[in-house]
Amino acid sequence: MSAARALALGALHALALAAAPARADSAAEAQRWLNAELVKLASDPRIAPARVGIAVSELRSGKPLVRLRSSELFNVASNVKLVTVAAALALLGPELKLKTVLYASPARAGTIEGDLYLKGFGDPSLSETDLWRLASDLHDRGVRRVQGGLTIDESYFDKQRLAPLFTDKDTDAWYRSPNGPLSLDHNTVGVRVIAAERAGEPARVLLKPSSSYLRLENRTLTTAAGRRTWVKVHTRAERDTTVVEVEGRVRLGYRGKLFQRRIEDPGLVTGTTLLDLLARRGIKVGRAKVTRGKVPAALKPILVHTSEPLAVLLRSVSKQSNNFVAEQVIKVLGAEVSGPPGTWGNGLKAVSSYLASLKIAPGSYTMKNGSGLYDSTRFSPDQLVLVIREAAQSFKYGNEFLATLPLAGADGTLGHRFLGSGAERYVRAKTGTLANVVTLSGVAGAASAKRGWLAFSICLNDLARSKVANARTVVDEMAAALVTYLER
Repeated sequence: MSAARALALGALHALALAAAPARADSAAEAQRWLNAELVKLASDPRIAPARVGIAVSELRSGKPLVRLRSSELFNVASNVKLVTVAAALALLGPELKLKTVLYASPARAGTIEGDLYLKGFGDPSLSETDLWRLASDLHDRGVRRVQGGLTIDESYFDKQRLAPLFTDKDTDAWYRSPNGPLSLDHNTVGVRVIAAERAGEPARVLLKPSSSYLRLENRTLTTAAGRRTWVKVHTRAERDTTVVEVEGRVRLGYRGKLFQRRIEDPGLVTGTTLLDLLARRGIKVGRAKVTRGKVPAALKPILVHTSEPLAVLLRSVSKQSNNFVAEQVIKVLGAEVSGPPGTWGNGLKAVSSYLASLKIAPGSYTMKNGSGLYDSTRFSPDQLVLVIREAAQSFKYGNEFLATLPLAGADGTLGHRFLGSGAERYVRAKTGTLANVVTLSGVAGAASAKRGWLAFSICLNDLARSKVANARTVVDEMAAALVTYLER
């Protein structure tokens, strides 16, 4: 352990000891201490003049312990993903696997007559490796030629690619990627820049996926060692491609970081990448370009790729706060509950039905998309605590729900928070951050089980932009106080 880390851990331990109350004589005294501690932190100058809402309840009984503006509506940012995850587990089941299917007529003498069809059913995890396996399995079955071409069937979703409010912004950032029933690598392109062997030459640029759908414009230069390195990466749509523009100057020996940017057309990047892989695997396809259409009713599946179970896919929604997967799940909900094509409208209607089953009435909240990106949500801390309590206690999917949450000091968006404190590994919670919003909602436990677990939601709105980092610290101190309370 480094000296700096040892000092940091020591400071955190000291803070935890300083915050710990004297041993309580009663549960009532402990609750009074917790209320006082959270009220004090809610008025901390580090976050003033933020509007703060807090709800803390016993997980099993639902007994409220702290309520501070807890019935008021707040922009909860990515904490809305708790609702998306809970609804998906409840309505679809944690064991659901999403398919990507190849259809064709039976091959004769190594040739498929007519087209090969690729149909997607919303798998958010499909990768270039998965497509390579499909191409290899087709080759292993003896197929060497497709007389027609490759047709992609995207009828499982409607044609809207961007989630509600995503169109309000114009950015090529990875977190604003489009959605589609056929989607590849989260509909992003990974870009890595590597210095050439000699100064004066363009740098090497590696793209993932390696697809002819992507067109690279490389305007980089390798310079002598010691020169400052700078790189800019942008993507833009151009006809049936996504253009990747890379410019900059890199010093000799530079190996670079990974940039991620959105692509434009999920279906085309998936289909074109499969076409490329079929060629690499030695399967000739008659038409050079992907076409769109529906699978004829008479055709049968010849190969099926299935995703990991939904419970596994949803971990990236909460642990990495993945917007793409959250929105993909909303459209899958729409397709599975109301029938294809899946839309954001019928997906959100399914979520509303789930919330109504918890006695959270339509109109008492706002949820315009599944990820919480942009100004799309209004929930109360009380409502989020109810969702958490009901999901965590479900015999059917409660363990899976809890397993999606970031674990303090261990993984996901909480992997670097609570380190060395008494709350490390005793808080499982979803983070949320926007320009003037910081939220944290989940469950808290302790080494001692005498008080059980707590469900909590902490929402800070109307923050000054300069105080967002401070707000995360204060929110973490609030969550740590819950663990301290449980250990009394």
